Amino acid sequence: MSMRLFAAAVLATLVLVLGSRCLTAADAGKVITVYPLGDSITFGWSRVAPHHQIPGGYRAPLYLMLVHAGYTVHFVGSNTRNPTRLLMRKHATQHDGWPGWRIDQIASHVKAWLARSGYQFKGPAYPNFILLHISTNDIIQHFDPKYPHKNESESQFMRDVESRMTRLVQQLVTLRPKSHLLVAQVIPLGGWAPQLKSALWNKEVRAFNVFVKTRLVPACQAKGELVSAVNQYANFSTPAGKPVWTHLPDKCHPDPYGYRLMARTWFKAIMGIEHK
Repeated sequence: MSMRLFAAAVLATLVLVLGSRCLTAADAGKVITVYPLGDSITFGWSRVAPHHQIPGGYRAPLYLMLVHAGYTVHFVGSNTRNPTRLLMRKHATQHDGWPGWRIDQIASHVKAWLARSGYQFKGPAYPNFILLHISTNDIIQHFDPKYPHKNESESQFMRDVESRMTRLVQQLVTLRPKSHLLVAQVIPLGGWAPQLKSALWNKEVRAFNVFVKTRLVPACQAKGELVSAVNQYANFSTPAGKPVWTHLPDKCHPDPYGYRLMARTWFKAIMGIEHK
């Protein structure tokens, strides 16, 4: 897809998202700082694109949506790879999307990243919003340090994934208690695996998402922490939860339209919090 067509598609999405919403005086010129955090889905990977990358991933359309809503947008993070020309021109290339990374790998670096990855790398980052989409690689790699031979039960594996995710969320809340942490119910996963393994992967994704929505986030909110669940899975599924692979061509990473769907979901979540 050419950059011109991509930009036109993003603008079309903005019309759908923003509709006839009028900007308020409170919106106009307000600075909002966003920290995109996760794996290849935050980075903008896609097997259908040249070089396996969609420039900007969900970050590029999200940037435009926030700008058209009246905000001055600052992205923060330690990574600047895979931007669009617009993001480069606006100094909005920063993020921490790392292809192939798991929950434990993000957790081992995030303190250092936040300490030095403020806007344009000028000191620590204090984002208004942290957008966390993680766990896909834990499931694909079936990673569990307690069971290096991958011989644990599925229930034990999921308990350990949930435990690592709980620790990461608490780490982020402790490091940045004034940031609003948006935790994704992650997108469907089928991938290139044989059919039985593909079905197992998505079963585990759905179980993880139930954990995020019904246990992890409510437990945080009960303590007064600024944590919300954001349903990214629904962008690629039927109302009954069956995956729809139309915009996940490799059954793992979105195509350009899929990334715009993700951007719209993040945007709606941010706006819902901003206008409470």
